[in-house]
Amino acid sequence: MRSALPRWLRAVWLCLSPLGLLFATRIAWEKTVWTWSRGRQTVGFSLMHIHPFFAIVGAVCCYLLMLWLIPSAVYVVRRRQDLSALDKGMIGCTLFVVLAITLPDTFFA
Repeated sequence: MRSALPRWLRAVWLCLSPLGLLFATRIAWEKTVWTWSRGRQTVGFSLMHIHPFFAIVGAVCCYLLMLWLIPSAVYVVRRRQDLSALDKGMIGCTLFVVLAITLPDTFFA
């Protein structure tokens, strides 16, 4: 299978994405659903106090995924004719992480 991303970038994404996506999903849940149903939130407060290891490792994985997006964007631009569906999915998931983490906590308030 042809891919625009080299194997080392795909391997890094595979290592970081499980915890990074779970953490970003939890933060997005708190920023949207809990804010709509319960009012303003201190996003991540309960997560940090109930599961501190997951919160710390998940945040680190999210920030590393954001950094992963820089070299992967360069490879995708240079090798855009070799772009596969898997590459698009990896970049799409990483863009979700970026959106979930960088969106202000009061956006849905």
